[in-house]
Amino acid sequence: MAQYTVLTGDIIGSRKYKDFEKVIQEKISKIEYPANMLTPFRLSRGDEIQALFKGKIAFPGFIRQVRYIMRPLELRFGIGFGEINEVSEMTDIRDSWALNGPAFHFARESLEALESENRFKTRFMSNNEIDEAINTILFLIDTIQENWTDAQWEAIYYYEKLGTYKKAAEILKIAPQNVGKRCNAARWKVVDYAEKSIIRLVEKYID
Repeated sequence: MAQYTVLTGDIIGSRKYKDFEKVIQEKISKIEYPANMLTPFRLSRGDEIQALFKGKIAFPGFIRQVRYIMRPLELRFGIGFGEINEVSEMTDIRDSWALNGPAFHFARESLEALESENRFKTRFMSNNEIDEAINTILFLIDTIQENWTDAQWEAIYYYEKLGTYKKAAEILKIAPQNVGKRCNAARWKVVDYAEKSIIRLVEKYID
């Protein structure tokens, strides 16, 4: 059976933002998706967004990029990996909220656990034994990212996107060494290693 990844995000404190829906739509339009995206993020249930992907994705890095684009809005993300229910000819595949199945249930359960615990912002579920190890790493990443400044988020986003401090510095209009300082202060190498560790675990242990 085909496997899918579902990302369900909850926008924290959405009511405090003026013209909330307009702001969300503008930010969502700027997200760049991997090639296996089936349905892009779409707002529903008042303050939640959801996207569907066929197979696996490098979700730690993708979620981090989404969080940067969505700032200053903060999001919790429940990630579900598994099967989805068979899609009928009448189902609108462009709307993930019209779909159902284990992958969606896992994402929802993950998000609800985050909301009840109110400690971390990212949780993964696939009903595999490796889930606990993946979530431990995700929680450590959350802890580090919680202290990132806007300047650090920005430096990491452009450094990763463009590949060098020099190119990132040209966009940010600062010296390349200052891009490096921001990335080092944010403990980027630690986060990058942790994200890649999750990807290796998913590829090796989750079918």
